[in-house]
Amino acid sequence: MILIRALIVGAGLIAYGCAYSAIREGFKVFIADHSTEFGLPNVWPSLLLNRESIPLDFKTDQGFEGKDSGHRHEWIMKSMNIQLAKQGVTLLHKTRITSSIKSPSGFLVNLKGASQMEGEHIFDIVVDTTKDTWIPWAKHHHLTDVSYRYEIERDFATGFLHIDTEIEDFSDADLQLERYDGLVESWYSHQKESSNTKIIEIMPTQLPIQREMWSCDQRFLSGMNSWNELMEMNL
Repeated sequence: MILIRALIVGAGLIAYGCAYSAIREGFKVFIADHSTEFGLPNVWPSLLLNRESIPLDFKTDQGFEGKDSGHRHEWIMKSMNIQLAKQGVTLLHKTRITSSIKSPSGFLVNLKGASQMEGEHIFDIVVDTTKDTWIPWAKHHHLTDVSYRYEIERDFATGFLHIDTEIEDFSDADLQLERYDGLVESWYSHQKESSNTKIIEIMPTQLPIQREMWSCDQRFLSGMNSWNELMEMNL
């Protein structure tokens, strides 16, 4: 039996939700992005409001991913990498799409980088989720023709990672999350600077204007919904 090949570009939680739905429906799924390791660096809040709403079983053996609603984004991503790979998803790290052209036989996609699939390949479906994975220093993918493009309005935001004794200095944050390691993430829905000398990491990024989409479970579920929309479009 020939499996329908689906390429999902952009290795974020929207992509993972798409991949989960696609693999369960019997598609051959590939996820491609430029990062050496999916899930790093962390430029998203470590917010997980409803873990039970994600149908994928993910966890670390040591329980490092978080506590309460403060589940570290990069650990969620790493755990999902493992779970999706076990289910048959092919992860194409260090890969950038230089072109995607619709042809009678499918989408002719040029993959450039250091993954196991460099050069031109044909895919039946191409999904662009790169609006979910904006990183300031990343080179853009060049996706001309796609089956589905995930769209969301985003704006500049800033996250600060600091020790828990500094919470008061960031009391005006739009979101504060306590992590299992005694560290705190303070997030602002705008560009912000701080003179606090005990900041461990500054995370400049773009986050969705819809605040509920800051949570990992909402992004994953939105990815599943995006795949369902694509399937409905092709009925």
